[in-house]
Amino acid sequence: MGIYRRLLTYIKPFRGKLVLAGLAMLGYSIANSLVSVTIYLVTNGFMNKSQVNLPLPKLGWDLAFPAALVPVIVVAVFLMRGLFDYFSNYLMATIGQRAVMNVRNELYEHLITQDVVFYSKGKTGDLISRIMNDVGQIQGAITDVLVDLVKQPLVILFNVPVIFFWDFRLAFISLIVFPMVAIPIGYFGRRLRTIGKRIQEKTSDVTTILQETFTGIRIVKAFNMEDKEVIKFRGVNKGVLSYIIKIVRLTVIQRPMIEVLGALGVAFTVWYGITHLPLDRFTAFVASLFILYEPLKKISKVNATIQQSIGAGTRIFEIVDRKPEIKDAPGAVDFREKIETIHFENIGFFYEPETIVLEDVSLDIRAGDVIAIVGSSGSGKTTLVNLLPRFYDPTGGRILINGKDTKSFTLRSLRANIGYVTQETILFNDSVRDNISYGKDQATLEEIQEAAIHAQAHDFIMELPEGYDTIIGEKGVMLSGGQRQRLSIARAILKNPPILILDEATSMLDTESEREVQYAIEYLIQNKTVFVIAHRLSTIQNATKIIVLDQGRIVQSGANDVLLEEEGPYRRLYDLQFNL
Repeated sequence: MGIYRRLLTYIKPFRGKLVLAGLAMLGYSIANSLVSVTIYLVTNGFMNKSQVNLPLPKLGWDLAFPAALVPVIVVAVFLMRGLFDYFSNYLMATIGQRAVMNVRNELYEHLITQDVVFYSKGKTGDLISRIMNDVGQIQGAITDVLVDLVKQPLVILFNVPVIFFWDFRLAFISLIVFPMVAIPIGYFGRRLRTIGKRIQEKTSDVTTILQETFTGIRIVKAFNMEDKEVIKFRGVNKGVLSYIIKIVRLTVIQRPMIEVLGALGVAFTVWYGITHLPLDRFTAFVASLFILYEPLKKISKVNATIQQSIGAGTRIFEIVDRKPEIKDAPGAVDFREKIETIHFENIGFFYEPETIVLEDVSLDIRAGDVIAIVGSSGSGKTTLVNLLPRFYDPTGGRILINGKDTKSFTLRSLRANIGYVTQETILFNDSVRDNISYGKDQATLEEIQEAAIHAQAHDFIMELPEGYDTIIGEKGVMLSGGQRQRLSIARAILKNPPILILDEATSMLDTESEREVQYAIEYLIQNKTVFVIAHRLSTIQNATKIIVLDQGRIVQSGANDVLLEEEGPYRRLYDLQFNL
């Protein structure tokens, strides 16, 4: 229950509303306990016709009044009961929904601040499932459960004296059944907790398949794999169904079991009451007994909801409690210097200990250098540049800027000095203006337009339906590949960082688009220290230095002309592209 108690901490900011809701529940419980009294008054009125008598031997007097007042009393009791019920449910539902919103906000905040290491090991669909499905699962646990955890015990508390009022001995015997109810509740609760966590995990598999299929829908259709994807989805969905059926079976069986146990008490009551109680007291007693057992049925449902929410809460707090591996070191300071040198010193890196990605890589760069990195796929090119903004940390060696370890700087200030343009252009389902100014929210329209002009993007932007206010769709689907890349470059131009990383920025473009993007890149890299990863050697021939990586090691380095004179990997790559 520690997980559930932790979920309940999210309602602490709403203490005032909780008090009001508690008072409303108290009023409801008092009014609910009077229902059996109204039944007694109605039955006694039918028996006596003109007058109602309610004996109160403990007080030494009988309460008598005209039967005509009974309808008024009935309406008053149920009106009071209904009003208190409405206010308590409304207040608790409001508190619960706000608490759930805070859980979702906190979970998203923790997700967005996790490092790239975390995302490289996780599944996007699973993360989406935790935010949507898992948080959605706890809504009932924070809203309905809280209502029943407070209200139902109060109903029992106020109704028990009423039962004893109608007949002490019969009430005592009937209440013996109560402990028997706890046995199935405890057993089913443990089973529901285990199955609840499994069903959340299976639901995340469904989300993962949806995310992968919708993202790669063109590939699915190009290879005529719709039927296979449908079969895969049905298989996973069937797995979810099997767990849902188990939950349904455990949940629905609790209510009839409790009703059967309650019927034992009622059956004895009927047998005893027929021979020992007058009709008015007997009907009132049976009504009180049924009112008493109703909260027990709701509490059994509460337990089921709590157990399922514990499974969801466990998955939520796995994220909330995770500390990023890449974070600011103690005493880290903001990087505010003008960049003069960058030094990769004996860099080593692996994702898994048995798989070496980089080994003993050393590289000296001066401000304004354009460093091109080439090599076959899997040689470690992208990994090397990803170490500079600390998407990952080296497993050996260190990276120095102006002679200081990058770990001595805050992540925010380090990354503020680095721009990134990748082959897979990342754009958001937002306006052109917001996509370009991403990372510089205070940029004016004039600054945005100037960046677009230098990125060779202004002309096609003005041809869009709403110009810079045009929504470009998810991943910029409304634009061509060259247009998306130019927006990405405009974003980097607007940020204007002193260090720039171009990770195969033109490799996915046709010749005409590449030419336009290349013009934008030439402007972008002016007066910057640039790292260029490229398969197309034509784009890097003017680089200050070209380094060739092979199996995580630098096997060649130098200017284009120097490397062409050597018989080595670079010459072979060059011949493959230009001398076929």
